[in-house]
Amino acid sequence: MNAQAQPIAYGLKILFEDGTVLNWYRGGRRRTVHAEKNPHGRLFPHSDPTGEGILAAMGEASDPALRRLLGLPAAVVPSKAPPRPVAAFDGGCRPNPGPGGWGVVLPDGRELSGAEPQSTNNRMELTGAIRALEATAGPLHLIGDSSYVVRGASEWLAPWIRRGWTKADGEPVVNADLWRRLARLLQERDVTWQLVRGHSGNVLNERCDRLATEAREKLLRGNGRRRG
Repeated sequence: MNAQAQPIAYGLKILFEDGTVLNWYRGGRRRTVHAEKNPHGRLFPHSDPTGEGILAAMGEASDPALRRLLGLPAAVVPSKAPPRPVAAFDGGCRPNPGPGGWGVVLPDGRELSGAEPQSTNNRMELTGAIRALEATAGPLHLIGDSSYVVRGASEWLAPWIRRGWTKADGEPVVNADLWRRLARLLQERDVTWQLVRGHSGNVLNERCDRLATEAREKLLRGNGRRRG
């Protein structure tokens, strides 16, 4: 988009090809979104590139002006789909790589956690997601703060499998053992993923982070080591 002499007070521009570009304007300020992300940290649903899906991902489903711009009815049409169970996961190491922990909160309120003496942040995040899937069945909505896991599961996993567990550059997929395990669990499962910002007040994410930290610290105390 060319530079403009006068700021746009209110508007919306969407370009959907391989790389999503979404510019929306309010009060003369432009917000630009790339690579399927939006200002609220959610993902644009590949399966629902409609106006309703876009506004829901933006967190602006009820904005009448944006609805008019997309040619949508003024009122939000409520979804008839029943709410799906929600689980959350988190994991990390300190230092990275180093001793790590993972934590999970399940839809029924159960909490799971564990630790490993030597791991990485990404492996602990993956382990948390795997444990959440192993402990549940049927449709599930998974919340996590790891872009690596959320984007990997929703965008990268299928191409990796097609290429025989290699990346676009021909290099082998890192942590392929865990990704293969995750892929098996996702077969025949209806799972949606939500990326949230870590330490931003999401109750489930904060609890999972605490569970992971406590599991790691318990491991260190058991090994007679100082907390890292």
